[in-house]
Amino acid sequence: MKKRTTAYTAVMLASAAALLAAAPARAEFGIGINVGNLGFGVEARQTLSPSLDLRFGIAGIAYHTDFEYDDIDYDVKQSTAVPEVKLDWRPMQGMFRLTFGLAYYNQVSNLELTPEGGSYTIGNTSYSSAQIGRLDGKVSYHVGAPYFGVGWDFLPKNKNLGFTIDAGAYYRNDPDVSLTSTGTVSANDLALEAQNIKDDSLTFLPVVKLGLLFRF
Repeated sequence: MKKRTTAYTAVMLASAAALLAAAPARAEFGIGINVGNLGFGVEARQTLSPSLDLRFGIAGIAYHTDFEYDDIDYDVKQSTAVPEVKLDWRPMQGMFRLTFGLAYYNQVSNLELTPEGGSYTIGNTSYSSAQIGRLDGKVSYHVGAPYFGVGWDFLPKNKNLGFTIDAGAYYRNDPDVSLTSTGTVSANDLALEAQNIKDDSLTFLPVVKLGLLFRF
């Protein structure tokens, strides 16, 4: 899969360079901002023809929350940064478009569990709070992620400002997962629990973005 992702990256970058080189001198340029489940983003858009746009952007966010992995509620600190290149194709040369892209999906979630009574199943074994001590983990993605989606650009003629909608999904492979315990949880159960977290992770990540676009 890594070889296919590398080949996909090379094809996308080569295609982007060729399209930019072929763009007409008076092609329209725009700057956009957006918000979605990946966080806040900015992007630059180059119109290549009535049917094609090329976009370069980045989106991300950092936050602190509670999240459940494999029936265990962890304290999570997560940061996400996703630079990407996208090609929009408008089959009817209107507001609707199909989007193909490639992102470098970079996300790190630091997990922490400090049990306060009760028992927890780690791997195949039930452990008490005293046996667990504190459980720390990391779930991370650092991968090339192909993207496919659809979108709509609501850009009135002779106006510089409009708004956009994107809906699609990234294919991001499985994350790297590691877990450690300050107590007596066995290495085998920690490895099994890490695999359970990996198996429960979404391979295809749905994404929705709402944005504003300013055209020059």
